Amino acid sequence: MTLHLYLSPHLDDAVLSCGALIHAQQQRGERVVMCTVCAGDAPRTGLSLFAEALHTRWQTPLNAVALRRAEDIAAAGRLGVKHIHLNLLDCIYRRHPGDGSPLYASEAALFGEWHPAEQPLARQVSQSIADLRRILRATHLYAPLGIGRHVDHQLTRRAAELTGLPLFFYEDYPYAGRLPESDAWGGLARGLRAAWQPVDEADLDAQCQAILAYRSQLSSFWPEEAAMQAAVRDFAQRSGQGLAVRLWQTA
Repeated sequence: MTLHLYLSPHLDDAVLSCGALIHAQQQRGERVVMCTVCAGDAPRTGLSLFAEALHTRWQTPLNAVALRRAEDIAAAGRLGVKHIHLNLLDCIYRRHPGDGSPLYASEAALFGEWHPAEQPLARQVSQSIADLRRILRATHLYAPLGIGRHVDHQLTRRAAELTGLPLFFYEDYPYAGRLPESDAWGGLARGLRAAWQPVDEADLDAQCQAILAYRSQLSSFWPEEAAMQAAVRDFAQRSGQGLAVRLWQTA
């Protein structure tokens, strides 16, 4: 049986980017598992000022990751699919293995260069992905292109590539909807083959309902629910051939 394994950097990325396609696959009777890479519990003390500010924005001063995992479980339930949460820390909580300083302590750092100290981490995550794929007997593996250049998206893509397995790359939304596509977002899709995957109204509605499960994150991207639904629909109509999700496949 076909099993689709989606690698989600954070507790919302797979649904934001591919929720309609995930629902369509599930409706066809295929199995789907969403695996969030950065889903480990935040430290109880010693957060950077930047991490504390994000907790305040999300209105989750305590147990922020636990709340976000619950949101992700609810979103997966709305799509009718399974979820897996790995225990890697979100980049806002990770610290330098040498001096203990925060690796990513500002908004600019989140979308900057991936820290060289984390190269071994990519290999560790890659092994976890390969093991999971083998255990689940996944037939299709999906990873983010890295549009927007968030460091956790970069890490997830690199870890997936290190497995040496055939991959489908998805377009990181909402970043992909807000950045110009010139040269496929700075060459991130170079050497890959694009294919539009059709979805229908029910799939798009299911995606929007699943996105609404991420209550702590909505205000980071949209001012209100109606704006989210309109933006998601606009993105799904880009092909000019009805509703569709574009994937990029390794040769």
